[in-house]
Amino acid sequence: MKNSISIAIVAIFAMTSLVAAQVNYQSPTFQQLPGYKNYEKVSKAVEKINRIGRVKDVAWSVDGSVVTFKTRGQQKYFEIAKGKIVDGAYRGKTVSPKNFSPRGKWDKKVGRALQADKETSPDKKWIATYKKYNITLRPAKGNSAKPIVVTSQGTERIRYGTACWVYGEELYQSRAMWWSPDSKKLVFYRIDETHMRDYHLTLNNAANPLDEKSDLYTKLLSVRYPTAGQPNPKVSLQVYDLDSGKTSRIKIKGPADQYLFNIHFAPDGRLLMHRTNRRQNVLDVLAVDMKNLSYKTIVTERQSTWQNNLPMMYFLEDNRRFVWETERTLWKHYELRDDDGNFINKITNHGNWPVFQILRLDEKAGFVYFTAFSDPVNPLNMHLHRVKLDGTAHKRLTSKMLNHTAFHISPNGKHFVTTFEGIDTPPATAIYDEHGNEIAVLAEKSDGKAKTINLTPSELFRFTADDGKTQIYGVLHKPSNFDENKKYPLIIDVYGGPQSNGPANVYAGKNKEYCEFGYLIAKIGNRGTANRGKAFESANYLNLGGVDIRDQAEGVRYLKKRKYVDGNRIGIFGHSYGGYMSAMAVLKYPDLFHVAVSGAPVTDWKNYDTIYTERYMQTPKENKAGYSDGSCLKYVKNLKGKLLLVHGLIDDNVHPSNTWQLVQALHDANKRFDLQVFPNNTHRIKDPYNAIRWEYFHKHLSSPGDGHSHDHDHGIDE
Repeated sequence: MKNSISIAIVAIFAMTSLVAAQVNYQSPTFQQLPGYKNYEKVSKAVEKINRIGRVKDVAWSVDGSVVTFKTRGQQKYFEIAKGKIVDGAYRGKTVSPKNFSPRGKWDKKVGRALQADKETSPDKKWIATYKKYNITLRPAKGNSAKPIVVTSQGTERIRYGTACWVYGEELYQSRAMWWSPDSKKLVFYRIDETHMRDYHLTLNNAANPLDEKSDLYTKLLSVRYPTAGQPNPKVSLQVYDLDSGKTSRIKIKGPADQYLFNIHFAPDGRLLMHRTNRRQNVLDVLAVDMKNLSYKTIVTERQSTWQNNLPMMYFLEDNRRFVWETERTLWKHYELRDDDGNFINKITNHGNWPVFQILRLDEKAGFVYFTAFSDPVNPLNMHLHRVKLDGTAHKRLTSKMLNHTAFHISPNGKHFVTTFEGIDTPPATAIYDEHGNEIAVLAEKSDGKAKTINLTPSELFRFTADDGKTQIYGVLHKPSNFDENKKYPLIIDVYGGPQSNGPANVYAGKNKEYCEFGYLIAKIGNRGTANRGKAFESANYLNLGGVDIRDQAEGVRYLKKRKYVDGNRIGIFGHSYGGYMSAMAVLKYPDLFHVAVSGAPVTDWKNYDTIYTERYMQTPKENKAGYSDGSCLKYVKNLKGKLLLVHGLIDDNVHPSNTWQLVQALHDANKRFDLQVFPNNTHRIKDPYNAIRWEYFHKHLSSPGDGHSHDHDHGIDE
């Protein structure tokens, strides 16, 4: 296997069930699973159907009278005045208006949880360089000056010009040096980790002893990883002045372990930053005067639970006003403020639904285009809205009770193109006028291919949570040639973590093709997931592994009432937070969930990092009961079904010790389980992880019975 990964070390753990497997059982590989041919067929068909109804490479004529696009690999254009689609390339000049770009998680050029090691000054004369814990200014091409040593006292534990793992991972801080607009000052982080403990991982665990040149000794990877309740790095900001050659510290009041992040310069030259307390329920935007390094707070946001750390802030062309994202009403909306943070007016606050993002801010016309989960019937449907900057003339531009994506707005704002679809409605793309009237369909939906392979439409379902009032939505996928008179195993695909995405109302979504192995597959949007409003998102505050997994369980109970769902064959799988949810499901609800594949789970929240964990759980000292109730180890005695634990041995995000702790607890409780370790993999585990998951489900869910033990192959009808 590639790089010797996917080495099953179950033999090391004599208590695991793989060791006791019957000798006459021959597990089929992924490609040998009954239904594999249908799996391939459906995968290709779904991909084709999804492609047929969409367009790409959308561009507009300069005056907005023509839209060009590609569909099914063919170039076309639509003349609005003539109402006609023309095959071929449009010969006039075209533009592709850039939509408003939402903030990404990580800078792809830098890498996840890392920071850039070079920053070029605006005047292109200097390159601030981070190397060996220190900063040097190196002259750029054409600059005859000598290099300038900015810092020289940096060490592994006191670093200048970089950040730390937890800032990169949880605050998306991909930069640690910032030039002032006039290129005269360099702002940079000073990170102090002298008071923190090292966390160790071993590398080179899978060296090949058959290779004579191979070094069979392990190596050590050490990092300061602050776990919940433990000391945080002490972070401060310093400023180097090129004219004076002096370095000064920006003295920000507050505890040493507060968070200072999202550093950037305002158009007027002030340095802006976010400051939040360790509990992360109060966020301040600070503006620093670069002349004397004094600062003031221009915006403060508070929540009774946790406050979003990165609300959008966007300055208008006058450099005096900015658009600000807020959840003070418990729904995400935007408002307008002046450069001192004074409130001017609401912009999008026109309903009890959350805005998703701004697509375009047309200052000349005075309009803001934004998307929102504002459907009056289905909260999973996204719609396009338009409103003036002063909050007036608001209108929802899309009206179909379907989910809308891929918006392309004309340069003059008179028309837009969007794709619409639903769980049982293949995607199609149309052009609309500014009043929301459909002008023409540019790419027709296609379900002809679905009919030829008897593809069964998926279903959007909903049920009431155990509080008796909250509506929970889910998506249920079914195999082709579905027969409601048969009994099918049900598998839950779960992530479910705070602020994560729940199910989407899209046609033939993720994992539908795996139903061809004989399963029903469901995804349930438990409380705590995003885009349902602040109250819904915060429902699992201080209680991770509580209401979130209860909603998954309640969804299974709801689906079990259907005659075609085999209540004795229920599986669940997920990775990271989903791995945690999968393990908790089979441990907390052993009579409901029978088989779980748990990838890289956080098995106890005292193991995970400060910023993420304390945002939702506070510290272990402050929330002792929550941490205890949310620990997988508390429930090991309940295990009845089959549990496969999967972890990468060099996972620097969710450390493998999470799994080892659960392994030991299961051993102590005399419980049998299965284990797959990937020696060369980090948090993202590569193949054959996916194949192993479905082989495991086949082994333990393929035959009718009690759902707790199936060590022989009965197969699945294709």
